[in-house]
Amino acid sequence: MGLKDKIFGDKGSSGCCCGTRIVGLRQINVNGRSVGIMGLDETLQEFFKKGKKPEDSTGNELVEELKKLNFIAEGAEEMYKKAFLAEYQRYWEARKK
Repeated sequence: MGLKDKIFGDKGSSGCCCGTRIVGLRQINVNGRSVGIMGLDETLQEFFKKGKKPEDSTGNELVEELKKLNFIAEGAEEMYKKAFLAEYQRYWEARKK
């Protein structure tokens, strides 16, 4: 699957008449800076559906998954991992109740 397909969806897999889905963009805090992350909400939802818990290994997976749609500078992965895990922890706790 190419980047364009990841962002707009695969035309063959959607029930929508136009066959596209737009990936959301959300601002999160990464090491004190507001950063726009594409596909965060969709990725958190996917991880939750798969039963992944907000733990260290999940943070690594979030970084790898979100790198497909977002530029994450080499050496900044740990900062993003912490930010993604914090977002996922909030998401997970809100849905576990």
